[in-house]
Amino acid sequence: MEHRKDKRFEERDRVIIRDGGRSSQSFAKNAVNAHTYDVSLTGARIGCQKDFPVGALVHVVIDLERSEQFLRVDGRVVWGQAGQGDEPFEIGVQFLHTIPDTILALIKHFYAKKVGIPSLVS
Repeated sequence: MEHRKDKRFEERDRVIIRDGGRSSQSFAKNAVNAHTYDVSLTGARIGCQKDFPVGALVHVVIDLERSEQFLRVDGRVVWGQAGQGDEPFEIGVQFLHTIPDTILALIKHFYAKKVGIPSLVS
C-alpha cells in the first residue's frame, strides 16, 4: 500500500546523512555516505550502511545531480529495513522543511525543463 501523498521520482543521488542530535561542527566526522532510491517533495528512500532508528532526527545533504544543486534538509526516520547480505539498510526519511528554499529546490529539480537559449532573436 502506498503511504506517500507526493509523486516519487526514482533516482540514485549521492547522500551524506548524519544523526541530527550531533553538533553541526562534527558533521564530516559523523557523516555516513548513502544514496537515494527515490525522492519526493516530502521525503526519500535512502540506502546506507548505518541503521538509523525510527523516530531519529537526521541531517541530510542530497546531491541532486540532474539539476546540479545540493539539498540540505533535516528529516525524521519514519521506517527502516535491514538489507539482505551485503545490501545496505534502507530507511524512509520524511523531510522537515523549515524554509521554502528546500521545497523550491526540489520542485525545480523534478519539474524544470532545461531550456536552451535561442540562437536568433527577432
